[in-house]
Amino acid sequence: MRRPVGAAALLIALLFTLTLVNAAPQQAGGGYGNAPAITADELSTYLHFLASDQLEGRNTPSRGYDTASLYIASHLREWGVKPLGSTSGTKGPLQAYFMPIELASTQLNPAGMKLTFTSPAVAGRGGVGGGTLGGPRTFEYGSEWVLGGGAFGGGGGGRGGGAASDPVEIAGAPLVFVGHGYVINKTNSDPYQGLDVKGKIMVVAGLPAELAALQAAGRGGGRGGATPNPLGVENTDFVTPQGYASKNGALGIIIVPSFQQLSAMASPAAGRATGPNGPPHQVVPFQAGRPSTVPTITAGVALTNALFQGEKLSGAQVFEGAAAGAKLDSFSLNAEKKLALQIAVTKTPGSTQNVIGMIEGRDPVLKNEYVVISAHLDHTGLAGAGAGGDTVNNGADDDGSGSVAVMAIARAYAMGAAKGVRPKRSIIFLWVAGEEKGLWGSQYFAQFPPVDITKVVANLNIDMIGRSRPQGYTDPPSYKLVEPGEVFVVGPRVSSDDMGAIVRRVAADVGKLKINDFYDTTAPDATHDNAGPQPNGQRIFYRSDHYNFAKVGIPVAFYTTGLHPDYHRVSDSPDKIDYKSMETITRNVAAAGWVLGNAATRPKLNAKLPDLLVNDMKAAQAAGWGKLTPVVPPLPGTPF
Repeated sequence: MRRPVGAAALLIALLFTLTLVNAAPQQAGGGYGNAPAITADELSTYLHFLASDQLEGRNTPSRGYDTASLYIASHLREWGVKPLGSTSGTKGPLQAYFMPIELASTQLNPAGMKLTFTSPAVAGRGGVGGGTLGGPRTFEYGSEWVLGGGAFGGGGGGRGGGAASDPVEIAGAPLVFVGHGYVINKTNSDPYQGLDVKGKIMVVAGLPAELAALQAAGRGGGRGGATPNPLGVENTDFVTPQGYASKNGALGIIIVPSFQQLSAMASPAAGRATGPNGPPHQVVPFQAGRPSTVPTITAGVALTNALFQGEKLSGAQVFEGAAAGAKLDSFSLNAEKKLALQIAVTKTPGSTQNVIGMIEGRDPVLKNEYVVISAHLDHTGLAGAGAGGDTVNNGADDDGSGSVAVMAIARAYAMGAAKGVRPKRSIIFLWVAGEEKGLWGSQYFAQFPPVDITKVVANLNIDMIGRSRPQGYTDPPSYKLVEPGEVFVVGPRVSSDDMGAIVRRVAADVGKLKINDFYDTTAPDATHDNAGPQPNGQRIFYRSDHYNFAKVGIPVAFYTTGLHPDYHRVSDSPDKIDYKSMETITRNVAAAGWVLGNAATRPKLNAKLPDLLVNDMKAAQAAGWGKLTPVVPPLPGTPF
């Protein structure tokens, strides 16, 4: 529900809106630059290349993704779009359109994994088999302990702590048991009262009741946190064990296993995923700018029993209490107990890249402000062979559709500029890497921007605009598709009413496009974002690259036609795209960019923003995001 405003405020808002939407000069295309030059045939041509089997699903990183990058860069150069990537050390004419991102492939080294626990000799109690424990004991990696904190993650509010990206060596540290390890403000729960974790290893068991219920219901968070955390906003309403350990100097975390984790540890398949033979794991070193991650392991039965031998609670009592959701009081373990840990990791450097170009604005002052039009170029790569033998996740809609839309918009702007039709502000065209891996490329742009981030007035992001509801189609319970001639726009109702005014005015003029605000919310209700597990919905606002722009205070509008049964499947192919509807949407984005590029004033963020966004904005600011950074020269492996 909108907040009531006075008559004077309404008049001011109306005048401001009219200034924004009428600021564009009346040039070709009814005041929207060269937007009418975009055609369905053009979009189809580009997409049949990007979504072809030969590009092997455009995984980040891969030769298919590199080929897609070269394809776009070659067109940008042909059209006369200015490169905004590497400015030194380039080879050939295309690398200047690349913004290199350093990667590292990490492989756990089982031979170098070692855990030794030293304890004074005490009579056994409560452990499986009882007995007496004393002196050093080495526990075998893979069968008696594994790296990582379990399967709870994303919006479910889990522990995180998967494969390590760096070697770890702890010579011998004391231990402290911290119960479930969550600080929860609303219940005044602080398991660390009276405890000092600095220089120690935290032993954690169980989950808060709210998270245990979420996990039992099978509703963990997907990419971008599709399920809201019932504890609220992290670092505002609650602090995780990882967050507390990082902030307070703990050296490591040991998770007392659940029944499911013990079962997974005993499974050979699970061992391949999280144990000694895990596959290489791609990490992005620039993400090390986030709060440090404390190494986390999960203990087996024998290690759990050893840790609690002779303590006020036995291993069995801790295990059973955590499984039952009982409150387990914190305490320091015997000061003579020490744990030494060695985690061995082999790193292989690599790289990927965003693709970036710009049409410079015509105004001598406003050309130093920017509108960014973005899409993610990557997809999920190859799949296991299905019944028909198809192994390529073509990603025609996700996000081949957005990528080719940005190509068509770039061409239209470039052709207009060649005829003297260009906006006052500069327009940046950005194809980002690694969206499917966690919004890598857009984070890189926001964290290390090639232009002054405070001069970016808006982001128009496009992700999945290729599908509309065919005749006879029925939405499954968790997905929604638009009708032909319709598009979901996400962001304006959440963060910027000014952006909403522009989007709606352009849509009324360009193709009579219907704007659907179903996903434009962070609080699902009966009419907004109620698809998916009730009542939490998909929370689309947090799940694509526009969100990293929002985190640095940039108004956003995200265009999408919604999810469908071919999402992340080999069946997401270019023959299923509604190119005519896609043409209308793409023209709308181009026209909205034109209005933003010519408006007398820039759109503003709303005074009231969602708590999670505010928290993430503060975290990004604290981490130093947005500092103007020269684009690095091409890295080894960067395509020509």
